[in-house]
Amino acid sequence: MGRSAERGDNEGMIDAAVEGESMEVAFNIRYLIDVLNVVDSERVILESNGAAHPGVIRPEGRDDFVSVIMPMSLNR
Repeated sequence: MGRSAERGDNEGMIDAAVEGESMEVAFNIRYLIDVLNVVDSERVILESNGAAHPGVIRPEGRDDFVSVIMPMSLNR
């Protein structure tokens, strides 16, 4: 779910396989889109060690590209 004071809320669904414990983490969608626009793979892997740790994005089955993205603070 995305929330913005200027633009409102948005929620979307994607196909995903999840391994490990569930967690809530927020990344800036612009940075995610920037990474996905340069990856020429249909499937990517997003790994993270927790909401306060960076996420690592890489194409599935390849090791020639890695992107690190920092999470946003979840102030509630």
